Amino acid sequence: METSSAEAIAYIAPEQVAYRLTQAFGAARAQHAIGNHYRVSEEDARVIAYPQSIEELSEMLKFAAAEGWRIVPAGAGTWLEMGNHIAQFHLIVSTAQMNRVLEYEPADLTCTVEAGVALRAFNEQAAEHKQFIPLDPFGDGRGTLGATVATASAGPLRCHYGTPRDWLIGARVVHVDGTITKAGGKVVKNVAGYDLCKLYAGSYGTLAVLAELSFKMRALPAAEKTLVFYADGFAALTALSELIMDSDLQPAAWELLSPQTGLPLEAEKYALVLRFWNEEAETAEWQLSEAARLGGALQHAVLSAADSAEFWRAYHASETADEWTFSLRVTALPADVGATLADVQRLMPAAVVRTHAANGVVRIHGGDDLLDELRSRFRYKLLVELREAAQARGGQMVIVRAPFELKNQLDVWGDVGANAGLLRGIKEQYDPQHRLNYGRFVAGI
Repeated sequence: METSSAEAIAYIAPEQVAYRLTQAFGAARAQHAIGNHYRVSEEDARVIAYPQSIEELSEMLKFAAAEGWRIVPAGAGTWLEMGNHIAQFHLIVSTAQMNRVLEYEPADLTCTVEAGVALRAFNEQAAEHKQFIPLDPFGDGRGTLGATVATASAGPLRCHYGTPRDWLIGARVVHVDGTITKAGGKVVKNVAGYDLCKLYAGSYGTLAVLAELSFKMRALPAAEKTLVFYADGFAALTALSELIMDSDLQPAAWELLSPQTGLPLEAEKYALVLRFWNEEAETAEWQLSEAARLGGALQHAVLSAADSAEFWRAYHASETADEWTFSLRVTALPADVGATLADVQRLMPAAVVRTHAANGVVRIHGGDDLLDELRSRFRYKLLVELREAAQARGGQMVIVRAPFELKNQLDVWGDVGANAGLLRGIKEQYDPQHRLNYGRFVAGI
């Protein structure tokens, strides 16, 4: 197994790691996996540990520290491909079996769960009380709350509800040496001080393993409408988006799409999809009619309740579908979305493009055909050009999915500038021996 730019470590065969782990914790807690199950990089096989409580997680990390092992934290394993290529590690620690709801107080609009609880499953339970955690990361519903927070994953609802860091109010984490610490609390109002929850959110498991999480919740809106505008190109739809930004409309989701199949939309058309989700039916209806008035010159349609549910389900699932061998995420100011889309169409005309129009986040997907095109068009230079264009507008380009050979050529995250020193300093405080997900995140941490 080759080494990367991260510090080299001693190679230990997976079967040896599995044997030591089984000796210490029993066969039910260790899995020697092959193929693509929980695959992180190019490794042929890997060992996965499955603690069932925060105490057991602590003991496992203490054991791994004594052995000198490098750890990759995981939930259900749905986002393990994200981040820089990791050439060497010894053990994946999955919280998938830490899946209990520890406290749920509907009257207080708060909950505390173990990190392995699946967000979709919890929200289905909370819906019985007409409540939910207002997060909707992309995927097929298997993703855990721990991974959602660790990767700061957000879907279309970020337009109105924000990202995981806006809803996380407390956490218990386990550090690489097995120490358990707490940040925040279980109620919305907490004492003043450093908000470490926001530090852990989006840290990609490089600082500690999230074990227990507390969230504030929201009442589940009762009225929902989905409105779709169609056009032959992005220009008319970005112009409509500018009108919506200057209006009193407050969409819960606001997605701008290039033509694509597999979704219940007109496959040959560009589309702007607005989701209105309100407590009162009258409010949803007003927003619907006002949006239709603003975009009256464009072809548009209101989806039925069934078609709306199917669209949002298919949209979430298809974002992480196996058909995409290549995915990018470009951030920009909302006012610069049009310019960013023009760059993407100039450099990657065959790409499927999806955009959080209100937040300026553009996602670019392609299959083997796009990858072949990038090979033939000096893909490294092309990606650098797209990244430089984004950075010139104050944004960034992140490689979400790509072959390992490309990740070895181009940093997934890009240059974070003067913040790199600060990030490395935090990493040194939390993980001085560089054993926790080392090399995966920004600035090589």
